[in-house]
Amino acid sequence: MHATHDSQHVPNIEETASRPEAPLRVAILWKFPTLGLYSNAPFSALFNGIGHNNGNLAFVYAIKNHITNPVNFFGWSTSPEQLQESADIIVIPCANQLGKHTDYGSMASNLEKSGLPIVAIGLGAQADNYDHDIQLSEGTRRWVEVIAKSTKTCNIYTRGPYTSDQIEKLGINGSVVTGGCPSYFINPEPKLGQRVAERWSQIEVPRSISVAAGHQAWLHTREIEHQLIALMMDPACPGQYVVQSMEEMVKISRGVFEGISDHNIKALRNHTVPHYSFDEFKSWCNNYARSFYDVPAWMDSLRRYDLTIGTRYHGIALALQAERMGLTITIDSRTRELCENTGVPHIAAGDIKGAITRSNLKRMIKFDSAKYDLHRSSAAARYRQFLMANGLQPAGYLSRMATIDMPS
Repeated sequence: MHATHDSQHVPNIEETASRPEAPLRVAILWKFPTLGLYSNAPFSALFNGIGHNNGNLAFVYAIKNHITNPVNFFGWSTSPEQLQESADIIVIPCANQLGKHTDYGSMASNLEKSGLPIVAIGLGAQADNYDHDIQLSEGTRRWVEVIAKSTKTCNIYTRGPYTSDQIEKLGINGSVVTGGCPSYFINPEPKLGQRVAERWSQIEVPRSISVAAGHQAWLHTREIEHQLIALMMDPACPGQYVVQSMEEMVKISRGVFEGISDHNIKALRNHTVPHYSFDEFKSWCNNYARSFYDVPAWMDSLRRYDLTIGTRYHGIALALQAERMGLTITIDSRTRELCENTGVPHIAAGDIKGAITRSNLKRMIKFDSAKYDLHRSSAAARYRQFLMANGLQPAGYLSRMATIDMPS
């Protein structure tokens, strides 16, 4: 059983009253605040601009809109001197950085030399499941320690209690606020759950489907992927196959097949439409595979579909923010934790038995709109208090979301 951290102390705004009235200048460690005219950009520039995963755009967009301080954007390798000159505080939009797949030793040194307070928002731990502890490189361990020691406030907003527990097991105490993903608060409507539920209740059987695509190396979810694609390819109600990662997957969504090895092309085809020839597979990609490079366009696309479903949390989360139903198929601790702490409907891949049909999809999805809105309101209040305690000025709509009136 993991601690819920409900009783942890978050310094309130009165405790920060001694700070100067002028808002702190914020350095957000994300190199590209916008990708500009991305329709004409080369693939390599786009792929680097999204941090190698389109899902990153969701929480970066959210954080940018949640903070009203003067903000500038900087790359992760920005020198300590430039950070000192340009900012009073550093904000790091985080993903599942706490795992054996990362080594942030160089960034840890840069951050430490800057001497600035650091706020990490949305930090997650990655393991196979909640029964396993994370494994960290020495560089990443030092990185999270540098962040924690940079200020006396609770300055690490995690994706959930599992991540908070894992950080505390590293010997880091008093720095963590258990939250969720800031993309939970993109839509400013306080009663978002009610809007999602009202539309979903009018749909007897979901017709048009957007698939949040997995990865061709995930063999354990391949049969699920095939079923979702078959549902998506309805001739009367065609859907879309929205990719987020990895490089080969993102390439096929842009119609870029050059540079993909024959081995990877075969793996991509086998994961999606294995009964197609390679030429037919390329045509299928052009017709159905999509990727997005700004959040409003992504959300606007999702509004066209009755349901978004798949193994990518942010692809599903954005559907709910666009006031449409979504279902995440969880595959590890990070996706499960995100769903549990942001109210996104979810089901474990291992719990899916038998065929996936439109009818049982409707039965699979359990969504209590009142519970969702109350949870989101409580989370918004905690998130807003976290921002203020760290000298960050929250957007006004977070206050409205934090104080909703619900029927008794």
